Amino acid sequence: MDFSKLIDIISKTNISSDKIQELILMASKMDLSNEDNQRILIREGAKVAKKEMTPELEDKMIDLIREKGISNELFKYVRN
Repeated sequence: MDFSKLIDIISKTNISSDKIQELILMASKMDLSNEDNQRILIREGAKVAKKEMTPELEDKMIDLIREKGISNELFKYVRN
């Protein structure tokens, strides 16, 4: 996973660094191999980014995680 892309995306937004740190802390305490936890993290990330998360988009992201793990392809959903 290319963290520089994630940092670049975050730096171009008005997302609070405190909120990002809270999200990272939450993720670090979760079993991210569990789909329910992945969905929770996706929803919370969408709230922090002030992005609409439809059930269809969430399902696409979960399918992509299941297929490829955390990959650069997920970033296209963050930018939209």
